[in-house]
Amino acid sequence: MSKYAPHGRSTNQPRASSSTTCQKCLQKGHFIYECKYERPYISRPSRTQQLENPRVLAKLKADGKPSVEVPEEFKNKWVSPPPALWLPH
Repeated sequence: MSKYAPHGRSTNQPRASSSTTCQKCLQKGHFIYECKYERPYISRPSRTQQLENPRVLAKLKADGKPSVEVPEEFKNKWVSPPPALWLPH
């Protein structure tokens, strides 16, 4: 241990208020580096489930973001390699 490193709480470090939320355990009153609790499991929908939700898909389309659907013109389209990659006969 270094004799120059502070080992206790210094006076210039902020104190957690009652409204401070820990980003690890999601409880109030302490910072993440002070946390003594386990990270809770929070079930969230997968990206596929989100996109299958009609409200989410409608919102994405309304925002002007591209849809996840592939246009027919790009399906089963074969692209030839450039001439530099052709093998001589």
